[in-house]
Amino acid sequence: MRQSMFNQSIHQPLPLFTASIRALICLDRSSNIPLYRQICQGLRDAILSGQLAEGTRLPTERALANELSVNRTTVMNAYNELASEGLIEGHVGRGTLVKRSHFEQEDEEFGRDYPSWLLGLTGDEDFALGPDARVLSELASTGERQEVISFAAGTPAQQLLPAEIIRSVVSDGLLTDTRHALDYCPVEGLQSLRRGIAARLRRRGVSVDFQQIMVLSGSTQGLGLLARLLLHPGDEVIVETPTYLGAVQTFRALGARIIGVPTDSDGMRVDLLESILARRSPRFIYTLPTFHNPTGAVMSQERRRRLLLLSRRYQVPILEDDPYGEIYFGDKEPQPLKALDTRGHVIYLSTCSKILAPGVRVAWVAAPEPIISRLSLHKQVFDLNTNALGQWIVSEIIRRDLLDGHLARLREQYRHKRDLTLQAIEQYWPKGTRVNSPEGGFHLWCRLPGEMRARTLLREAAQERVAFVIGEPFHSDGGGQHHIRLSFAAAEEEHIEEGIQRIGETMKRIQNRRSPREDRDTLHERIPMV
Repeated sequence: MRQSMFNQSIHQPLPLFTASIRALICLDRSSNIPLYRQICQGLRDAILSGQLAEGTRLPTERALANELSVNRTTVMNAYNELASEGLIEGHVGRGTLVKRSHFEQEDEEFGRDYPSWLLGLTGDEDFALGPDARVLSELASTGERQEVISFAAGTPAQQLLPAEIIRSVVSDGLLTDTRHALDYCPVEGLQSLRRGIAARLRRRGVSVDFQQIMVLSGSTQGLGLLARLLLHPGDEVIVETPTYLGAVQTFRALGARIIGVPTDSDGMRVDLLESILARRSPRFIYTLPTFHNPTGAVMSQERRRRLLLLSRRYQVPILEDDPYGEIYFGDKEPQPLKALDTRGHVIYLSTCSKILAPGVRVAWVAAPEPIISRLSLHKQVFDLNTNALGQWIVSEIIRRDLLDGHLARLREQYRHKRDLTLQAIEQYWPKGTRVNSPEGGFHLWCRLPGEMRARTLLREAAQERVAFVIGEPFHSDGGGQHHIRLSFAAAEEEHIEEGIQRIGETMKRIQNRRSPREDRDTLHERIPMV
């Protein structure tokens, strides 16, 4: 019953523009002008004349094709051309909307009563973050769109957030420990939490004491603080290709130059790294060696040892990002790279966002004490105190030995979701698709069949109310056009098969629709980001 109600809510007709479609688009099937160009011209005239106002939701490609008795590809080509002109824009969960032209927006903005300093903001800072600068903020909002089956955001499942554990901790201890829970705390974090984190890291093989731990307001803050500490504009940073897009944006925002090293199923191609280190002078190496985002790969032990050897030889520190290390699906927990580090070359970063809840805003960095001391000076400028209540809650969960049981449940549930997703892919996706099978973490990394482009697939899948992330934002070198990332953790179990089936049907439709005439028509098409 729940499944049928969900499908009904997704496929209910949505309000479109009120003017008659046939009055706006007059097709002359005897004309030499292709039908998609006639549709494009009719919609273009209606938008520019104001008949279709900004924000008007256009029909889906299928609905308009049925109304006009044309092939769906014909409508898709018309929409693509309008999108390339900046007249329409696709949005996951909202459909295709009319958008004002650049010049109309510019004229209106300069007519507003804005102060001169605000009008002087050029947007160059946004450009420096890369072509997909707003991907992270859009991912954060996809979970609120109930009509969309989303494999986009790499967040925990809402049903697995430890609300009952947190309720019991607060209920039992808040009134007797208000000083630690509700007052200011040291810049480095609550000592009880730092001791608890250090003890858990020692269990995982990392030789560390609480003086080498600093608590953060999320791992993104850690990336920013470490980058500000270690980088100057123009400095070089080595990253994996692909890699976590938030790190690339952070480093670019500070003026760093990104050097990418390819990855495979065993993680970073460390064999290609030495030639880079011999010729360049990077400030640090950024890596996600355990359940890599987005590929899910685990760096082999041989490569880990080789990476540490190169770090020592060339005196280049390593920033290890490990948000998923405790979410493993096998019997053996993988050790952090830092567990092999005996000389302080690895700066270790992790977070509670994946293993407890993003909302508590608690993460940490483990590093030599001189680094912690310097970081605390930088941190107090931007964030004097990390959320004390969140720190106290996490500290109490660790002290009361409640975390391990919660993690065991997460591992079981996320392994099950991974398996459901892979089974559905096997059943519904076309041959030629290559998908990893990660042994932990949240993500599947998928190579689309043939020369299918991820942006094309995303745009058409959005019409079917399903979302994922294209591969390009994860690449610092402009690659990833044929890859997508599916995050299975947050997707509701009963909707996984349906969402994967919709993506598979979209793939097959893209594969099957092309004719020689359509290939010529779409030769120069540009696909907008949705």
